[in-house]
Amino acid sequence: MRVLPLERGFTYGPVLSRRLGRSLGINILPLERKVCSFNCVYCHYGVTPGATLTPAAEDFPGVGPVLKAVELALRAYPEVESLTFSGNGEPTLHPYFHELVFGVRQLRDRLAPHAQVTLFSNATALHLPQVQAALPWVDVPIMKLDAGDPATFARINRPARGVTFEAVFAHLQALPNCFLQSVLIDGPVTNARGDPLEAWIAAVAEIRPRQVQIYSTDYPVAEESVERVPPFQLRRIAEEVSRRTGLDVRPFWVNP
Repeated sequence: MRVLPLERGFTYGPVLSRRLGRSLGINILPLERKVCSFNCVYCHYGVTPGATLTPAAEDFPGVGPVLKAVELALRAYPEVESLTFSGNGEPTLHPYFHELVFGVRQLRDRLAPHAQVTLFSNATALHLPQVQAALPWVDVPIMKLDAGDPATFARINRPARGVTFEAVFAHLQALPNCFLQSVLIDGPVTNARGDPLEAWIAAVAEIRPRQVQIYSTDYPVAEESVERVPPFQLRRIAEEVSRRTGLDVRPFWVNP
C-alpha cells in the first residue's frame, strides 16, 4: 500500500492542524529513513525498518542546523501557533533532545511568543534523563496510548525489543498534566470494540490525562488489513469514555 513520503527537511509546513491550529513541524529525525521505537500497523509513513529504543547517535542531525532551520522558518512564518516536534519517527530518541527543546523554546520566546511548544511522542523514552529534563519546557506534551493491555499493545504498536506496555503505562501515570492521543482502528487487530476497548478505557481512567484525543486512520497506513473507525463511532466512543471517566475526550477526523 502506498504511504506518505518522509519529511525531507528539519521543518515542514506550517500546516493547519486539527488540534493545534497553524503548526510548524520540527523534524529532528534522519531525513532518509524512519527512526522509531514502534512499528505501528497504522503508521502513515509505512513500516519501521528495525524499530529500536537505542539508535546510533550519529544518525541524527546536529542541534545547530536544526535550530537554524527553525529560526529561518519562524522569521518567514511568525504567525504560527504551535512549534511541533514530530517528523520521521520518535523525536525523543534524539541524543540531544533536551538541548533542542530548550533552543526551540528560546527561539519561540524571541520570535513567536504566542506559539506553543508541542511534542508528539509514543512515551517509550520518558525514562531517559534528556527527555525528563526537556519535558518542563514543553507546553503541550501529547503522548500516544493506543492500548490498555500488553497483547493489544504488541499487535498494534509492535514495539522494539525491551519496550513493554507496563513500562509505558507506568511512565504515563507519573507524567502530570499530559495529553493522550489514541489511534482507534478496526479489522483483524482492533482497539475500538470489545475487551481491547474496555482495557484502553480502564488505562485512560487510571492515567487521568488533561485531555484525551482520539482519531483514526485518515491517511494511508502500513498494513492493508487496518480498517478506519468512522466519525460517528469516534463520537460515540468519546461520549462514553467522557461519561464513564469524567475526562475531557475529543474526537478528531479529516472531513471528506
